Amino acid sequence: MRYLTADELIAINSRLAIRAGQQPGINNSEQLGKVIAVPQSNAYDQNLREMVANKTGFLMEAIIAGKPFVNMNLQTAAIAVATLADLNDYELTFTNDELVDLVDRVDKDQVEATDLFAIFNGHLKQK
Repeated sequence: MRYLTADELIAINSRLAIRAGQQPGINNSEQLGKVIAVPQSNAYDQNLREMVANKTGFLMEAIIAGKPFVNMNLQTAAIAVATLADLNDYELTFTNDELVDLVDRVDKDQVEATDLFAIFNGHLKQK
């Protein structure tokens, strides 16, 4: 399983912020470290697909809840989970509207972190 590094996550956020005409930056470096560690924690996944489904959910929730960046945290979460899936030879099958809606619902605490596995598992396609 390939995980995103802190540098890769910072690059995603910086690119998004600059495109939006905003100043990129880290809001909380300790929180960024936690965001990187969460998906890497051991779980009892049976296969790579389950690992990718779990880890993408964990990563999305960690970025949105932790808000490690000065801005663009929600957008960073969306791009980061798609990138994590891609790095492991999967693609997300959400439409743009579905992914935006999911990010919004996670941000508003309308989705339990434990439900994210089923949501992502239903939207993964092996390349």
